[in-house]
Amino acid sequence: MIDTYAGDALTHGERLLIRTLRLLTLTTPCHSLRAHFEAACGCAGEEAYRMLEAFVQQVAARGRRRLQLSIPVDPRLTDDEGLILDVFGCAQAGDYRAMDERLRGLMGVAPPAATGAAACLVAEILDMSGLVLRARPTPDTLIPPACPVAIFPMAAE
Repeated sequence: MIDTYAGDALTHGERLLIRTLRLLTLTTPCHSLRAHFEAACGCAGEEAYRMLEAFVQQVAARGRRRLQLSIPVDPRLTDDEGLILDVFGCAQAGDYRAMDERLRGLMGVAPPAATGAAACLVAEILDMSGLVLRARPTPDTLIPPACPVAIFPMAAE
């Protein structure tokens, strides 16, 4: 468990994101979550919420790892939750290479484009609403090495 960010408290955007992710992964999610996003992001809040749902569905359907998430009210973060926050923090910062590396580490496989796109849209809406997401340095053990490029001989060779 990570005790938040090295003594720092989570920002409002990070708390909103983690609490919503935790509740979305339950079999019976809280239906008032969309209202929290609308209160925080205005008219774009519903779209951010829908894209966060899509992100969770993509990670669940395409991921090859079983993620460890805490209960919704726990102030501590698991390593996987920290990595999820890093994905959105990198998306908000525009560091798409690092975002893809963290997504690959999170999912255990190359992420589909829809997963990264959903993360970018949520991060952008939160940024437009003044909700800051931070990316912390991630240990290399959580990010798998890049896949080697396979070279296929051409049929004419």
